[in-house]
Parts: sequence; C-alpha cells; structure tokens
Amino acid sequence: MEVFKKTLRGNDIVRVLAIRSFSFMMISEFFSQLAFNMQHFVLIFVIYELTLSNTAVSGVILSFTIPAILFSLIGGVYVDRWNKKRVLFMTNLLRGVFLIPFFLADLHVGLIYAFTFLIAVATQFFIPAEGAIIPNLVSRSLLFPANAVFSFGIYITTLLGYILSGPVILLLGKTNTFIFLSALFFISAFLILPMRIHRNRKITFFRSNKVPSFASETREVLLFIRKTRKVMYALMMLTIAQAVIFMFAVLAPGYATTILKIQLESLSWILIAPAAVGMGIGAFILGSIGKRFNRRWLSSLGFMIAGVSFIFFPFVKNAVSDGFINSILGFFPFEITMLHIVVVMASVMGFAISLVFVPSNTTIQLETNESMRGRIYGFLNALIGAVSFLPVILAGGLADLLGVATVIIGFGIIMLILGFIFWAFD
Repeated sequence: MEVFKKTLRGNDIVRVLAIRSFSFMMISEFFSQLAFNMQHFVLIFVIYELTLSNTAVSGVILSFTIPAILFSLIGGVYVDRWNKKRVLFMTNLLRGVFLIPFFLADLHVGLIYAFTFLIAVATQFFIPAEGAIIPNLVSRSLLFPANAVFSFGIYITTLLGYILSGPVILLLGKTNTFIFLSALFFISAFLILPMRIHRNRKITFFRSNKVPSFASETREVLLFIRKTRKVMYALMMLTIAQAVIFMFAVLAPGYATTILKIQLESLSWILIAPAAVGMGIGAFILGSIGKRFNRRWLSSLGFMIAGVSFIFFPFVKNAVSDGFINSILGFFPFEITMLHIVVVMASVMGFAISLVFVPSNTTIQLETNESMRGRIYGFLNALIGAVSFLPVILAGGLADLLGVATVIIGFGIIMLILGFIFWAFD
C-alpha cells in the first residue's frame, strides 16, 4: 500500500492536480466548457431542425469562426497586456450575458447568428488567455501533464456537453436550456476569482498607456514563428485539426440522418460522445507517458489515424450489411451492428485528435515566453478561423451537392496525406 501511495504521489497528473490555482481553473473550465459545448450542439440542433439544411448549419459554425479571423489577433495582443485572470472572469461573464436573448421563444435565425457572433467575439479573448495562463500556474517541468489534464477536462466536458444536450433540451425545453447554459457561464466566471497567478513581474490592466500597434505586433509574431520551426509546426497542426473538427460538426447531422439513418437526437450518443471519450483517453495516456516521445511525431501519427478513420466512416453500413465485420469478429457473443462500429471508429478518431492537441499546445508553451504567448494563441485562433472558413463552407455546400459520404472520404484522404508530410519533413 505504501508503495502504491508513493507511486501515486510521484505521478505527474496527481502533482498537477495538487496545485490549488490550477485545480480552480480546471473546475471553472468544467462549467465553462460544459456550457460552451452544449451551446454548440444545441444551436446546431436548433438550426438544423428549423431549416433541414447542412448549409444553414455551416452558418452557425461560421458565426463562431468569422470573429476568430477578425478579432483573435487583437485579443491576443491585449491578453499579453491585461491580467489574464481578469480576462477569463470577464469573458465568461459576457458569454453568459450574451445568451440571455436566447431566453426568448422562437428567436429568428438571423438573430441566432448575430448573438452567436457576439459570444464568439468574447471567446476570442478567452481562448488566448486560457492557453497562455497555464505556464503561470504550474512549473515548466509539469507543462506536458498540465496540458494533458487540461485537454482531458475539455474532452470530458465535451462528452458531457454533447451527451446531455439532447436530454436537456427534451427535459427543459429550448428556453430553459439557454437559461441553464447562461448560469453555467456565470458560475465559471466566479470560480476564477480564487486563482493565484505566479509571474516574474506584476501585470496591471495595461503594461503601458501606449496603444499597441497591431501591424508591428503581427510582424513580431510572424518573425518569431518563422524563426521557431517547432512553434510553426505546432500551429499548423492545431489549425488543421481544429478545422477538421468544425467540418465534422457541419457534416455530423447529415451523416447521422442520411447514412446511419438515426434520429438527430441520437447523434450525441452515437458519434460525438465516443469521440470525446477517445480524446479523453488519449489525453490521460499522454499525461502519464507522453513526454517520453517526440511531440511532432505524435501529432503526425494523430493526423494519419484520424484520416484513416474518416475514410472508413462512410463504408460502415456496407461492411455490416455484407457480413464482412461479423465474419472477421465471429468470436463475439453478439452480432456486431453498424452503430457498434461507428462508436469504435469515433473513439479512435477522438484519440487521434488528442495526439495532435496535447503535444502541440505543450510545444507552444515551452517555446514562447509570457510576453508573446497571448499573441501566439491569438494568432493561432485567427489561423483557425481563416483556414476553417473555406472548408466549413465547402463541407456544407458540397455535402448538399455531392453527398455527405463523398465529402468525408475526401477530407480523410487530405488528413492522411498531411500526416505523412508532417512525419517526413522536419
């Protein structure tokens, strides 16, 4: 027993969770991410239910991504100058306020897009602050497990958010669901207050009274990225991986209804929740043993696994109907159905995405200092918005034109190729 306790105390994940401020941040993130992920799914569900259009669902995704293009670099510049704890508090508070208009019944689709846009603007300040604050809470040696715990928490709340979205809507109704989500943001904001930030020098609301030059700030960031190849690779991988997640969100309703032939309310249980479980498992494993491996290779492997998963998604129905799966897995005491295979594949895809997120975020935090970290994350968010813009539009439009299966296979092939490229070129 004593050996077990000693081993447990020496585990990096346990050491990270023992840090009080980091634990408060994770509890706050639990409520914040739960609200954020439920909000995503609820809005996608509401829009698809109103319009029955993949393109209209793309509109919701774009309401989140366009502000990333317009405001995320600005957000990163100011986050580097502002107290990051205060930024986290205010942005959670604002997101709760911006959900209040959704309390109204039968809100027009245009207004749904508009207020979703405002929530996304607040999020452009929240994202660089949450990524940049982690090195102020834990030591450098614990950054890898801290990012793993952080990612694990996000994935678990993603799981809960998507699992609970359908049942909460059915139980509370649309209006009360948005009241519930707003309350979660408010709770998250006030849980930020007990955090203590450790830094080399005190940061006031601004470091100087001078208004920053965004042109010079951008040039400085671009110059740093060009000189620091590890950060450049990490940014590229995170950007593409996030764009794929947005694309998957656009195609998921159509995939569920046209290929799987399941009710839209079942989407969270069959597809989204298993992916979140896979992400969580991957983050937990990486937190324990991940720092032994080359971070870029881990991310490249994640791309390849995710690409293969995407390619096989549309063929699940044919494999099961032809008896191919059951002929191979005949030792199972029950018949393997299409939904069983989809759940497993979604979990594998989630695991693959964790191989990209955890190592790449750790690389960014290790290779940047506090004075630049917010701008790097702001630049990352701008890249995600810019790169996601075209795939999100194309995913919805091409799915309506060519079919969901064709588009999913195409994106899978692209991911597989990119994985080999990242693996081969240093």
